[in-house]
Amino acid sequence: MAWELRVASYNVLADSYIRPEWFPNTPAHLFEPRRRQDALARRILSLDADIVCLQEVESPCFDALQRALAPHGYSGVLALKQQGKPDGCAVFHRVARHAGHRAHYFQDVLEDGRVSGHLALVVDFEMGQDRLRVACTHLRWDRPDRPVALHQGMQQTTELLGVVVQADLSALWVVCGDFNARPGEPLVRAFTEAGLADAYQGQHAPTCNANGEAKAIDFIFHSRALSARPVAPPVIDDLTPLPSEQEPSDHLPLVATLRQA
Repeated sequence: MAWELRVASYNVLADSYIRPEWFPNTPAHLFEPRRRQDALARRILSLDADIVCLQEVESPCFDALQRALAPHGYSGVLALKQQGKPDGCAVFHRVARHAGHRAHYFQDVLEDGRVSGHLALVVDFEMGQDRLRVACTHLRWDRPDRPVALHQGMQQTTELLGVVVQADLSALWVVCGDFNARPGEPLVRAFTEAGLADAYQGQHAPTCNANGEAKAIDFIFHSRALSARPVAPPVIDDLTPLPSEQEPSDHLPLVATLRQA
C-alpha cells in the first residue's frame, strides 16, 4: 500500500552558540531564550511535518518544544553530543508506529586526539510493510582547504554511510541535517554515490547566510525507492537578517513530502 509523509530538517541554533556580534542585523531581544523557544515551536508547527529532524538542540529547548508540540500529537527524542558540547540532535514525530531509536557517536578523531563527540540520531518507524529509518545529524565543519581524506565532516560522512546506512539496506532511509557542505562538494556527492537521492536535486537554494554569504548547507537525502516533492525555502541573500521576527534561527528549515508507491 502506498504511503507518504512530510519530513523536515532544521538547525535551530543553540543558545550557547549565539554571539550578538555575529548577528549584527538581528535585534538583541530576539535572542531571549524563552522568546526563541516559543518562536521555534510556532515555526516547527507551521511546517506541518510528520517527522521533524532538529540540530543544535539543547536540553532546555528540547523540553520547551516537547511541551509546545505534544498537544499537536508530536513525541520527541533527544541525543546530546559528547565531549562537553551543550547541544545535540532531536527528532519529533507524529507517526503512529515508532519502533525505537539509537544514537550513533562518530569515531572521527580531532587533531588533539579526542573524538569529536558528534552523532547521528537514528529513529525507526513502521510504515505499513516498510521499515523507515531516519538519521538526523550535524556534520562537523572543517577548513575548506583540508584534504578530503582528512576532512572532519567527510570522515563522519564515510562512517555514517558505511557503518549505519549501508549496514542495513533492508530498510528505507532518510538522512538529513546540517552538513556544513554545499551541493557538488565531495561530502555531498558521497551520499548520492552511496545510492541515496537528494530531495532537492536541482532545486537547492540558500538555507543559511553565516559570515555574510548565503549558501545551501542543509539537506534531505532518501532511498531511491521513495519519491520526493521538496518545498522551496524562503528566499534569502547575503544580507537577510537571520534570526529575524519571522525566522528564529540562523538556518531555514527544509521540508519534503516523501512517497512510497
